[in-house]
Amino acid sequence: MMSLSKILLLALVIGAVWFGWRWINRVQEIGRARSAARRQDGGRDAAAGGPPRNSGAYAPTLEAEDMEKCPECGAYVAPRSAVSCGRPACPYGR
Repeated sequence: MMSLSKILLLALVIGAVWFGWRWINRVQEIGRARSAARRQDGGRDAAAGGPPRNSGAYAPTLEAEDMEKCPECGAYVAPRSAVSCGRPACPYGR
Protein backbone atom coordinates (compact mmCIF):
# COMPACT_ATOMS: atom_id res chain seq x y z
CA MET A 1 0.00 0.00 0.00
CA MET A 2 1.26 3.49 -0.81
CA SER A 3 1.72 5.63 2.24
CA LEU A 4 2.11 9.40 2.27
CA SER A 5 5.84 9.12 2.99
CA LYS A 6 6.40 6.88 -0.04
CA ILE A 7 4.47 9.27 -2.29
CA LEU A 8 6.51 12.24 -1.00
CA LEU A 9 9.75 10.35 -1.48
CA LEU A 10 8.75 9.42 -5.03
CA ALA A 11 7.87 13.05 -5.77
CA LEU A 12 11.24 14.20 -4.40
CA VAL A 13 13.11 11.66 -6.52
CA ILE A 14 11.21 12.64 -9.66
CA GLY A 15 11.81 16.33 -8.90
CA ALA A 16 15.53 15.76 -8.33
CA VAL A 17 15.84 13.87 -11.62
CA TRP A 18 13.89 16.56 -13.48
CA PHE A 19 15.94 19.46 -12.12
CA GLY A 20 19.18 17.51 -12.59
CA TRP A 21 18.28 16.88 -16.23
CA ARG A 22 17.52 20.58 -16.77
CA TRP A 23 20.82 21.57 -15.14
CA ILE A 24 22.84 19.16 -17.30
CA ASN A 25 21.18 20.47 -20.47
CA ARG A 26 21.86 24.07 -19.42
CA VAL A 27 25.54 23.31 -18.79
CA GLN A 28 25.83 21.64 -22.19
CA GLU A 29 24.18 24.61 -23.92
CA ILE A 30 26.60 27.01 -22.26
CA GLY A 31 29.50 24.81 -23.38
CA ARG A 32 28.21 24.73 -26.95
CA ALA A 33 27.78 28.51 -26.96
CA ARG A 34 31.32 29.03 -25.68
CA SER A 35 32.70 26.63 -28.29
CA ALA A 36 30.87 28.47 -31.05
CA ALA A 37 32.15 31.82 -29.76
CA ARG A 38 35.71 30.51 -29.69
CA ARG A 39 35.40 29.23 -33.25
CA GLN A 40 34.11 32.62 -34.41
CA ASP A 41 36.74 34.44 -32.37
CA GLY A 42 39.63 32.54 -33.89
CA GLY A 43 40.39 30.58 -30.72
CA ARG A 44 41.01 33.63 -28.55
CA ASP A 45 38.87 34.07 -25.47
CA ALA A 46 38.63 37.54 -23.93
CA ALA A 47 37.88 36.01 -20.53
CA ALA A 48 41.11 34.00 -20.72
CA GLY A 49 43.30 37.01 -21.34
CA GLY A 50 43.02 37.38 -25.10
CA PRO A 51 42.10 40.66 -26.73
CA PRO A 52 38.43 41.50 -27.31
CA ARG A 53 36.97 40.31 -30.58
CA ASN A 54 36.97 43.61 -32.50
CA SER A 55 40.03 45.23 -30.94
CA GLY A 56 42.22 44.89 -34.02
CA ALA A 57 45.14 43.82 -31.80
CA TYR A 58 47.12 40.73 -32.60
CA ALA A 59 47.70 38.31 -29.75
CA PRO A 60 50.77 36.18 -30.44
CA THR A 61 50.20 32.51 -29.84
CA LEU A 62 52.77 30.00 -28.70
CA GLU A 63 55.45 29.62 -31.29
CA ALA A 64 56.14 26.21 -32.73
CA GLU A 65 59.54 24.72 -32.11
CA ASP A 66 61.24 22.39 -34.55
CA MET A 67 61.89 18.91 -33.25
CA GLU A 68 65.35 17.41 -33.51
CA LYS A 69 66.26 13.77 -33.60
CA CYS A 70 68.38 12.68 -30.66
CA PRO A 71 71.56 11.13 -32.08
CA GLU A 72 71.74 8.67 -29.19
CA CYS A 73 68.24 7.22 -28.89
CA GLY A 74 66.54 8.41 -32.10
CA ALA A 75 63.59 10.07 -30.36
CA TYR A 76 62.42 13.45 -31.64
CA VAL A 77 62.63 16.11 -28.94
CA ALA A 78 62.22 19.87 -28.66
CA PRO A 79 65.79 21.12 -28.01
CA ARG A 80 64.86 23.85 -25.49
CA SER A 81 62.77 21.55 -23.30
CA ALA A 82 64.45 18.19 -23.86
CA VAL A 83 65.51 16.00 -20.97
CA SER A 84 67.98 13.17 -20.91
CA CYS A 85 66.86 9.82 -22.23
CA GLY A 86 69.04 8.14 -19.63
CA ARG A 87 71.79 7.00 -21.95
CA PRO A 88 75.33 8.08 -21.10
CA ALA A 89 76.03 9.90 -24.39
CA CYS A 90 72.72 11.76 -24.55
CA PRO A 91 73.37 15.39 -25.61
CA TYR A 92 70.35 16.55 -23.61
CA GLY A 93 71.64 15.33 -20.26
CA ARG A 94 70.65 18.03 -17.80
